Amino acid sequence: MKRLFVLLMAAALLAGCAKGPKLDPVVAAYYRDSLASLTARCEKVLAAAYMAENLLEERTDLPGWEGFPVQLWEYHTGKDIYLGEPKRGLVYMLNPSPEKLAKWVVNAVFDATGALDPGDIEELCSFIQWQSGAQFPVSGVVYEDMYTEGFYEPYVFKDGVTVYVADSTYLTREKHPTDEMLQYYLTLTNDQLRPNTGRFARISSTTREMYYAAGGTAEVGRSDDGERSQAWLGEVGRLYREAWNSDRNFLIYAWAKANL
Repeated sequence: MKRLFVLLMAAALLAGCAKGPKLDPVVAAYYRDSLASLTARCEKVLAAAYMAENLLEERTDLPGWEGFPVQLWEYHTGKDIYLGEPKRGLVYMLNPSPEKLAKWVVNAVFDATGALDPGDIEELCSFIQWQSGAQFPVSGVVYEDMYTEGFYEPYVFKDGVTVYVADSTYLTREKHPTDEMLQYYLTLTNDQLRPNTGRFARISSTTREMYYAAGGTAEVGRSDDGERSQAWLGEVGRLYREAWNSDRNFLIYAWAKANL
């Protein structure tokens, strides 16, 4: 009975099937309430989006992201223990709405496990909240103090992945980027980057290995040093743009398939 309930729920609501089975009104109302509850949970996930502080502009003509409502955000860290004051950041982001995130989460769980276990849904929500706050950095700097509390290290992102700037002029040993550097990071092209990229793709820290295991077919390298091909950037960006107009996000599904 529980299995039938899960399958009906997935078919009728979560997969967005308008031609699904006709449901009892009471049951249908429960489905609506469940989606509303998950959307409310995803609002809490997005409340952790610390870079969404001061919206400077929204544009739909960002190179490579034409037609998508990419937003430029200014934000500040807490007081940096070495600088003695907060650090300023600039980042273009394309963050989902709570409802979009809820649909991505629930479809990822169902597609990966064949069921909708509340524990799995919560595990995925909690992981995204802890890992990224559902923030997708299209380009710019992301500060994190994960290694030394209060020391906000700058990580440059492009297409949802950490990248490494090739021109040493735009690096700083003290890791306190200037305003000129922040502007430079916003407009980076692949030929201004080192050959290797980071391992993980936002918003669920998907690795290349998870991508392959879930059925990804593009050759994007491996997570090993020296094998982290720039092709990962293009594929992550493509998949995220595809997900933006869908109830499914392949990158989140790939994480769920590997971890749930």
